[in-house]
Amino acid sequence: MIILFMITTSAGWDGLLLPILNYPPDCDANLENPGTSVKGDCGNPSVGIFFFVMYIIISFLIVVNMYIAIILENFSVATEESADPLSEDDFETFYEIWEKFDPTASQFITFAKLSDFADALEHPLRVPKPNTIELIAMDMPMVSGDRIHCLDILFAFTKRVLGDSGELDMLRQQMEERFVAANPSKVSYEPITTTLRRKQEDVSAKTIQNAYRAHLIRRGIIFKRHILANNMLENGGTNQDKKESTPSTASLPSYDSVTKPDKEKQDKSKEEWAKKEKDKNQKDEWESKC
Repeated sequence: MIILFMITTSAGWDGLLLPILNYPPDCDANLENPGTSVKGDCGNPSVGIFFFVMYIIISFLIVVNMYIAIILENFSVATEESADPLSEDDFETFYEIWEKFDPTASQFITFAKLSDFADALEHPLRVPKPNTIELIAMDMPMVSGDRIHCLDILFAFTKRVLGDSGELDMLRQQMEERFVAANPSKVSYEPITTTLRRKQEDVSAKTIQNAYRAHLIRRGIIFKRHILANNMLENGGTNQDKKESTPSTASLPSYDSVTKPDKEKQDKSKEEWAKKEKDKNQKDEWESKC
């Protein structure tokens, strides 16, 4: 068997066929072979030629070529798989990484974890960070609690790799069938929104809040101005009333104007008294002379 295995590749088979082609006088037909009942060392050329020809045809042309064909076919299949953007290994890797982010097998993850999950995937499904805007643009369905289903994420990432092709719907159906087969207890859910719609709602809410805040600020400024104007009007009316009810400081008499007449009266009375005394003295002096 070892010798036959050696000539399977058709190398050296003639060296084995040559002793079988011996016939008299090149051999001794009556030679004793100890341990066996066969006599002679001559071969059988017809049987040897038929055996080796058939063996070479069967072993080399059929078996070996069949192995070569199988190898080439596997190589072509591997080449085709490598040419495809996605393969079965990519989907298996997706589910393996999914188990790390969903240890309870709830089939959902929150939108807050989606960015880390997309960055943890391997090429070509990986969406490297920063990826928030790109994930929002995928418009994936969301359920209550901002949760996203496993299949919806896989479909969105697959569509990102393959694009809008005719094979996408068929691939989606196959993925659903495989997912249901691998997860018999598929959770039924009803999406209430999408990632894109949720972002639009957040932006709209922030815009409304900013506009209302600006409105309150403007309203507060106008209200303060109104109060200030009222206070100024009230203060102006009170001051006017005070001016009308009480004389101003400009109309009050000064110290000099009050004290000056008294002083003049005193000086005048002194002069009159001195004049009277002088007249009296002159009169007394005249009477004494008379």
